[in-house]
Amino acid sequence: MHRPISSASRFVVASVLLVCAQTSFGQIAKGACKFLGNISEGNPVASYNTYWNQMSPENAGKWGSVQSSAASSSYNWSKLDAIAAWSKKTGNPWKFHVLVWGQQQPSDANSASYATILRWFQAVHTRYPDVDMIDVVNEAYPQHAPAGYKGVLEAEAKKSGYTGEFAWIFQAFKMARALWPKSVLMYNDYNNIEYNAENTWQVNFCKAAKAQNVPIDAIGVQAHDAFKLKTADVKAKIDAIAATGFPVYVTEYDIGHTDDTQQKNVMADQMPMFWTHPKIAGVTYWGITVGATWRSGTGLESSSGVARPALTWLKDYIPKNLNVPCPTSGLEANEVVPSPGSTSGLIVRQVGGHLVTGVERNGQFLALGATGRN
Repeated sequence: MHRPISSASRFVVASVLLVCAQTSFGQIAKGACKFLGNISEGNPVASYNTYWNQMSPENAGKWGSVQSSAASSSYNWSKLDAIAAWSKKTGNPWKFHVLVWGQQQPSDANSASYATILRWFQAVHTRYPDVDMIDVVNEAYPQHAPAGYKGVLEAEAKKSGYTGEFAWIFQAFKMARALWPKSVLMYNDYNNIEYNAENTWQVNFCKAAKAQNVPIDAIGVQAHDAFKLKTADVKAKIDAIAATGFPVYVTEYDIGHTDDTQQKNVMADQMPMFWTHPKIAGVTYWGITVGATWRSGTGLESSSGVARPALTWLKDYIPKNLNVPCPTSGLEANEVVPSPGSTSGLIVRQVGGHLVTGVERNGQFLALGATGRN
């Protein structure tokens, strides 16, 4: 008989773990404890279910794509609805991208009141209460794209007791957690595993979030410039973030080489590091079709579905490497569920196609909870 855990412990365990998708589709990462995803704008391309078992909207979830005016009561959910429907049909996770960002937002967003910002959060929640993952705040590094209404959130953060330069970001996570108690809430940024200044800022952010008990479940690293750097250097910066105790998601990886051989060589060098890293919970490549991605050279297949060598390599590598390390919840040792006779923290194992959270007790694995829809 399993000892019950508190509702608070249960939601923390559930929220920081990826959903392990087991479906009838033949995605190449099926059966692994971490996903390999991509992006879509509404209904996916024909080849999507051949390769990918997670989906992020490229633009459809950005505030400006949903509302032309923050004061409006009119919302455009059509493309996001298609992505949510794909998730329901396949049993694979999807991520909402993004709640708070300083770009691609309504024209009047920078003058939004707290009530207006909260109404945006609530509208998303009403439409997608069970979304698996959410980029709550995107690119808030000071020289990137922090939201123009950060001062409004900062004022509310003081009421919540948050302090320091990250307080306004922390407030957004408090707002999101109140609405989504079980979704994985993520901070997402670029260059945080590529360059020293952003990486140091990200590590300091993580330490402050831990110290103030902010409901952040994971850190998203876009990795758009990773292909330009040595894999060992990228890994060192991932390790620095992971050392703070947060699971990491590679959220927007792409390889900008128009030369097929160069793109394939980078994929073969960097993807094994991402895929086997014990603290990386999932990888999302950012773009599929050549000529239809946000920057030149990043596409992986032609408009007729012919794979570039990098995608061919990926299709061969991933199925041969499904038994990869599974990230733990990220909980610190002093946050374990109390359990008589238990001497270890929470661990995760794949059992019957699900990620199962539990503890080791007297040499046996005792399950406490599982994630995944199928």
